Amino acid sequence: MNTKLDKVTTQYRKFNDNQALTEGQLNEFIDYFEDQDRLSRTRLNGVGIVCGFQSEYIELELQPQASMEKTTELGRDLIEIPFDTIAITQGAGVTTDGDLITLRQTANTSEAVIDFPVKNYRYYRNYVDTLGYKHFHIGGQQIPLLELFTTQEYNQLVAGGANAGDFKQIKDIRSSLNNKIVILYLESYSNDESPCQDADCDNNGAEQVSDLKVLLADSESVSQLITKGDAKDIIYKQHNAYERLFDSLPNIETKRVILDTLVKSASQLKAKFQGAISTVAELSEGFTSIAGAFNVSVNLGGQTLFNKLNAILSTTSPNLEDYQYRYDLLKDLIDTYNEIKGLILHLDVECCPDITSFPKHLMLGPVGAKMELGQSVPLRHSFYNSPVTTNDDENYERVVMLANRFVQKVNGFQSYIGRIKITPSNQNVRLGNKAIPYYYNVDKPLLAQWNFEKTKTDRETYNLSYHTANLAGDDFVQNPLNYNIDNNDFYRIEGHIGMPYKTALQNINDLKTQYGLAFDVIALVLRKDEKPGSETPVREKTVSIEELRKQLVSISSDVSNRAVNSQNTLLNISKLDDQLRLLNQAEFSKEGSSEGITVVKQDPKKEVVSELLSEFVERKSGLEHRAGVEPGGTFALLYDSETNNQVLADFSLPYLCCSKKDPVFLALPDSKLCQSDAPMAITIVPLDGQVKAFVNGTTQIPAIKQSGGQSFFDPGLVNAAYLGQTITFTVNDDPVETQLIVYEQPSASVAIGNITYGVDTSDPDATVNFQVSTSNNSAGLTYTWNFGDGTPPLSLSTLPANGIVQHTYDLIAGQEDVFNPTLTVTNKNGCSKTIAVGPVKLKGQMTVACLDGMRIVIQYRAGIDPGHDCNNASFNLKGNGTLILGKIPYNDPRGIIKGNVHLSNTGGSQDARNIAPLSGSSRYNEIIITKDEAQAIAQQSPDGFVKFSLECALTNCHTGVAYTQIFLANAATPIYSGYPNGNFLEINPCTGVTK
Repeated sequence: MNTKLDKVTTQYRKFNDNQALTEGQLNEFIDYFEDQDRLSRTRLNGVGIVCGFQSEYIELELQPQASMEKTTELGRDLIEIPFDTIAITQGAGVTTDGDLITLRQTANTSEAVIDFPVKNYRYYRNYVDTLGYKHFHIGGQQIPLLELFTTQEYNQLVAGGANAGDFKQIKDIRSSLNNKIVILYLESYSNDESPCQDADCDNNGAEQVSDLKVLLADSESVSQLITKGDAKDIIYKQHNAYERLFDSLPNIETKRVILDTLVKSASQLKAKFQGAISTVAELSEGFTSIAGAFNVSVNLGGQTLFNKLNAILSTTSPNLEDYQYRYDLLKDLIDTYNEIKGLILHLDVECCPDITSFPKHLMLGPVGAKMELGQSVPLRHSFYNSPVTTNDDENYERVVMLANRFVQKVNGFQSYIGRIKITPSNQNVRLGNKAIPYYYNVDKPLLAQWNFEKTKTDRETYNLSYHTANLAGDDFVQNPLNYNIDNNDFYRIEGHIGMPYKTALQNINDLKTQYGLAFDVIALVLRKDEKPGSETPVREKTVSIEELRKQLVSISSDVSNRAVNSQNTLLNISKLDDQLRLLNQAEFSKEGSSEGITVVKQDPKKEVVSELLSEFVERKSGLEHRAGVEPGGTFALLYDSETNNQVLADFSLPYLCCSKKDPVFLALPDSKLCQSDAPMAITIVPLDGQVKAFVNGTTQIPAIKQSGGQSFFDPGLVNAAYLGQTITFTVNDDPVETQLIVYEQPSASVAIGNITYGVDTSDPDATVNFQVSTSNNSAGLTYTWNFGDGTPPLSLSTLPANGIVQHTYDLIAGQEDVFNPTLTVTNKNGCSKTIAVGPVKLKGQMTVACLDGMRIVIQYRAGIDPGHDCNNASFNLKGNGTLILGKIPYNDPRGIIKGNVHLSNTGGSQDARNIAPLSGSSRYNEIIITKDEAQAIAQQSPDGFVKFSLECALTNCHTGVAYTQIFLANAATPIYSGYPNGNFLEINPCTGVTK
């Protein structure tokens, strides 16, 4: 077996003039460049199957209309119907030894044809490997192999002396073909050199044979070759392991926390998060498989991943009130798991493919394997790209980094209490492109694994996070909200869990104002404190100045004692705030009060108003827990009650929202509409408010419709009974000031009446009657006509008594035109209706009677046109291409004069054509067109025009020198005077109109 890249030639010799070359020098030269070519294929492009090489068994019963394969042998065309054959399409592939493999058809001993779409193999025989190719051997024993042959190859072998009994037909084993693997094997070897028998040995040398074999093997045998063979296919084994790993990994997604009206207590809210924390077993199992496949260490302090996750994600302990962040941890882990899973099938990259993996063969997979998009084919070599040809070359490092990040997150989760911070982040991106949450210990190992691109460029400390101790010292990293955040579309808001909701609300609003951030903050309460009737009346509550001072001293002590949990301090402040709020309802007596002391109560508008979650969800849906809010959204803090007022969780809406007490607003682009106008967009506040329309303030009309989240008013949905009446609106059942009136559309119809032509038959114009009918309510209507002929529009404030409007169309005799007139009717309210009339087809009347009496004078004028002294000039006068004979055609008995016009200077009879020359003229002709001849000429034109031409009737004439005049009837003034050359006049002789 000749493998090439196991030993690479690294040098060759350059040749000198008149050098006697040895076989070693020439072979060294060839080997060097062949090795470079093979290395270029495998190292710079890749190895494996590039395309094609699909197999299928074609049965006679299933393929009665199969196409025929045409091959050529010895100059004779052989036609083969490919029934009961294994068809393999042409393809391309590269072995790890750098061989480029395609299917071949033998042309002669040293040449082959590759330009064909498919080969059909009908015969097989046992194959014995005589070259010791280790990839076909297990423990030194060759696995059973069958070699395939086309009918052409079979005939050649039998003709060459092969035993026909060794061959069998494919149809004999068709029942087991589904279990057969197709293998392309390039049998490479050297034939021994024949001894030189004479003085000329130039053509001798060892023949290098490269014979492509198409083999079949049992799938079980091929699988054993992969695992137990004498030579190991490391590349296929590794990438097949990735395929198997992907198929074995469970599909995992995070359940949402969906709020509904039944959530009315802290325990029920917690239960919602508990119910969403699931799939721990599947996640543990899946990631353990990934870690094993990529040799990632899962060091969890002696715990298994399953036990560690159970301990962290358990929310049953009453002391664990950061359950929303434990849920967030699960989301992060599942996101990382799915990102790893998505990369596993994109690891088909080999930097330096192992030369011994498949040096002389390619596996094509089972016979008839379906090459469906997204499906892997077992025991088939894929194409394993060189890193230079793909962007997936870093995916292996990404997978390892993500797996390490998974472990770091599990180990680095922490229950943290700190001040409220807002960190710019991103949504709808991979986790590594988001800010690092504050429930992680943001140490250097986690930073190194968080974002692949930043770590690759040594910028891992430039991630953003709540915790900044280990981040870069640049101010734009430590205080990112002071800098450009155009590339951020999300704000992480953290530190408020467990804090009194009013304090949290105030702090978040302060940060929002400080940094100019566009979102809103609201508070939602789960339940009221006491049942109705049990609350202590305000008049019976006592506010003790002494008690207030004690609380202030306690808070001062907490602040000075830094070891005290800041949450306790905030709770004490919250209690003090509750006491101070009562002073707004206290009655202060002026008697005995010190002079100069004034008590100013709080503006009630500044009081924080919370809405019950259950009521809010009924009005607004879409609350999602995202640990922050997007710009233009609403951030909602949830707490249990006024007694237990610590923030339990946060949710957000993707739009600015308001409480039910916020004002409403509605605006329309116009205060009046017509019944046929298009729907008009409505501007409302809030954006998702419910709009209703009413007539007389009580009768609702169904004219409001929704499209793409936008409210529209459709005037076409207003009942005819309500036209012209005032329409009012409400938003969320609150009335607004905006009003609207929809007016009736005018109604009219138009019919085409009589069409008349002028009495003068030479007048082609036509007058059309338009009959207009209107409804009873026709007062104040205006009528605007566009007759479709380019004339200015006609506007009428009233119609004739008979309703008929006339218009005369300017037509061309004999020519048909189509007009599309319209009538626009407008009422006093500005509503209009345009009516299409027609189309109106009109043809201008024409007559040819006026052609009788037309005369044409053609002459040379002596003394008037100098230089016109040509003798015996003959012309053809034609009308619409027909020779005009005239009333008394001239007949030259000699046959010398040609044409119907002859201008001579001989003084003979031929000088006068139809009548004698006029006084003062020489070489004069006059032709009078007869009526019959005029009719014949006119009928050749669809529009009644006659095209005159004066053409030379001889081999040579003076053109453009014959003075020609055309007269209509007995007119003294000609309608044409000039020196024609060819076509010189196109005229309607009835109207005198020329073109």
